[in-house]
Parts: sequence; C-alpha cells; structure tokens
Amino acid sequence: MSSQLNAHPSSIPSQILYTLLTPITVPSQRARFTNWGHTFHCTPLAIFEPENEFQCELVLELARREGKVVRAVGVGHSPSDLACTNGFMLRTTKMNRVLEVNAEKRYVVAQGGITLHDLHIELAKSNLAMMNVGSISDQTLAGIITTATHGSGIGYGVMSTHVMSLTLLLADGSRASCSLNERAELFIATLCGLGATGIILSVQMEVEPAYRLKEYQESLPFDEVVPNFDRLVYSAEHVRFWWFPTADTIRCSYADRTTEPKKPAGSWLWHAFLGYHVVQFLLFLGRFFLFLNPWIANFACWLISNKSIGVDDGHHIFNVDCRYPQHTTEWAIPYENAEACLRDLRSWLAAEHEDPHGLRPHFPIEIRFSAPDEIFLSPSNGHRTCWLGIVQYKPYGFNVPYRKLFDGYERIVSRHGGRPHWAKAHRLQPNTLRKLYPAFDDFTRVLENVDPFGMFQNEYVQRHIMGRPIDVRIFKKRQS
Repeated sequence: MSSQLNAHPSSIPSQILYTLLTPITVPSQRARFTNWGHTFHCTPLAIFEPENEFQCELVLELARREGKVVRAVGVGHSPSDLACTNGFMLRTTKMNRVLEVNAEKRYVVAQGGITLHDLHIELAKSNLAMMNVGSISDQTLAGIITTATHGSGIGYGVMSTHVMSLTLLLADGSRASCSLNERAELFIATLCGLGATGIILSVQMEVEPAYRLKEYQESLPFDEVVPNFDRLVYSAEHVRFWWFPTADTIRCSYADRTTEPKKPAGSWLWHAFLGYHVVQFLLFLGRFFLFLNPWIANFACWLISNKSIGVDDGHHIFNVDCRYPQHTTEWAIPYENAEACLRDLRSWLAAEHEDPHGLRPHFPIEIRFSAPDEIFLSPSNGHRTCWLGIVQYKPYGFNVPYRKLFDGYERIVSRHGGRPHWAKAHRLQPNTLRKLYPAFDDFTRVLENVDPFGMFQNEYVQRHIMGRPIDVRIFKKRQS
C-alpha cells in the first residue's frame, strides 16, 4: 500500500483507489450539504474531505474514471446553489494551513481551505492583516476568490485583486501555477472562477502591516445621503451604508486607519439582547402579521440611531453580525447609476408600503462600494461599483416569503446595468451575461482549455455559464 502513495493516481488499480479514498469519505448517512442560509440543499454521490494534495488527486482520478462532476466547497456560505452538486463534493476545510508569511515583502501563502477567521489569527502573529475584508470572515480563502467577494471602499477592489499568484489542481490532475506573469488568462479567470477552472490549492495574497480602524457611525435622512453620494463615499477609506426604507433613514459608516488605542463601540443591552433576541422574536411574529414588519424595521433603526465611534482591529470593524439565516441577494451597479437606482427602489418600496396588499419586507438594504478591476467575471469589471444587498430573515430558521420582493428588486437593478453577485442566486443566462461582461467569452474559452470535459461544471455553472436548461430551484427543499 505504501508504494501506491507515491504512484501516479492513474496507475492505481480501482480497488486500491477506493481503499485510499475510504478514510476521507464522509459516511453516507452524513453525506448531505446545506448552505449557511438553509436555503439550498443537496445529497452528493459522495463527499470527500481530503487533508493533502495527493488525496485531492485521488478524488479527481475517481471522477475521471466514473465520469462524475467534482465540486470543491468550503464552508458553504454562498446563499445560492453555487456549491451544490449531484456529483462528488470535495470539502477543502481540512486543507487550511498557512504555508509562508513574508512580512518584509508583505505577502502570505495559504491553502485555499483556510477560513478568513483563521487567516486573521495567523497574520496577526506576524503583525500583518488583510487589506480589506467583507462583512463576514466565515468563508474560506478560496471561496472569496472564486466569487470575487468584496468589502467596501471606493478605492479598494474586490478581495481577489489582492491575490498575487495561485496554485491549482486542474481537471487532468496536473498542477498549474498562475499569476499575471504566468498563465495570465487562467489566473484572471480563476480570480472569479466559480470553482470551474480547478481546485485552488494555495494562494499568495498581498497583505499589509496590522492596523486598527476608527469607525464613525451616524444616521441620516435618505435625502441628505443620496444627493451627496460623492462627498460621503469619498470621505473615508471604507464607507458603507445600511438603508431602512420604512424610516427613510440611512445608517452611515466611515472608517479610516488609525493609531489610536482600541475602544470598541456598542453595548450588550442594545446590540446583543434587544438587537438580536427581541428583534428575532418580532420577526417571527411578522411571519404571521405582516403589518408588523415596517414597525419592526423602524424599531431596529431606532436601536442603532445614536452616533457612535469605535476603534478596533481592522477585521473586527469590517465584520458585522449577519444575525439569522436568511434569503439574500446582492447586485452590483455602476457607481454612476447609484443615485438613480436608489431613488427608483425608494419609489417602488414606498408604493408597496402604501398598497394594503403590498410587500412588507425586512431590513436593511446594505450599500457598499468597490474600485474597478479587469477580472473577467468580476461584477466590478471595468467600472466603479455600488453594491446593493437585500435580505429576508428566517427567524428561528422558519421560512418567509421573498420571491416577489427579489423579483421586483432585480427588475430595478437590471434597468440600471446591474450584475448579480456570483455567490447569490439569480436567473441570468449566458445570452444576458455576455452583454454584461465584455470578457465572458474569454472566461468560457479558458474553461474549454483547462476542463474540456466539464469535470468542475456543477449545475450552477452548467446553467449560468454553459446555458443548459437546469431549474434554478433544483436544490430547493420546498417552494416559497
């Protein structure tokens, strides 16, 4: 058996291949997947949890012999069926080591399965930090790269723009190193590759000396924020807004690097007990009495209405509590269209509120920003971007209506040149995506070159990139 560990996977007899895979195969009774929001579910043919690169090669070898799709997943935080498959699932979370830290040249090399939470801890040991972070740090490093996940800051690109090089395991079992100087098209495609270019084994990412952020928050009327977008968005390094439409109020956050000592904002009473438990109970009541939802939104807006100033490590300021399982979607619109889009959304939601039978949605609408980039499928490709995200919470895990809300929202953001966040559920097909992404065909050409038989093309990729007629609700347990 030991000699097989040094053999090329293609030369290993099938029976020995099965034996080698047994220790990393999840027992069938636990071989099920549910994403973080409890909105999509699948039962793969098998789930593997490799601990090293050779075991990843073995999984791909089995898939080649049996003609199966392989889907690499991390923690499953994407609120869509991006991670789902009826084929083989390869969980990367045990491939989670930091391989190299270079404080002088300001980069880190880490395996793709490491979570951002763990990466923050490892970087802090060398007095380093990620340059920008999104609203959560639960995801794996490979996960944020393959979906071009973003933070906020009009001068900062999506987090994939901080990647310097990648090592991939390709569909044919070979390894590929890529960067802007080596196999550049494969590199650019993988920076928002939807898991379709290969398995991300390791990532070299640019970092910076550890820093603290000083965050100032205030609540302002909608009509004070939107007409002054440029002034507010450019007033700090990292700016983001949370809009409460029923209160016509926007909670504004401005954060800059500082040398001031830590002084976190907030209190247990307001931000833990009332802000979490009471609001969740009210949202639960709102499932049965929809007229309560606007009042609950106004109550939540009031809870955080005071001005606040906090100083903390960067990732603690960037991260927010996502609260409860949720249906969520987010689209990116050209920054120049943001004011008009927000006004159209406001008019639509106001009309729904006036209608006795209209929608009574949850809150808030999150508004963030990113700089342009040249990544083939990045929603920020070619222009400054305003990201608009909406939610429908699932209090205590119970389902809530959301489809009419999301359909109305998507109609409006589409009119303003919107592109969906790839981790979120959407209905766009290649004919529409090709118009939104000038480099769409460059991306598909890379896929044809590195994965001609579609080993990494799960149902999501087949539907949205290859145009195959696969139901968007194939992995839904029940209708909403």
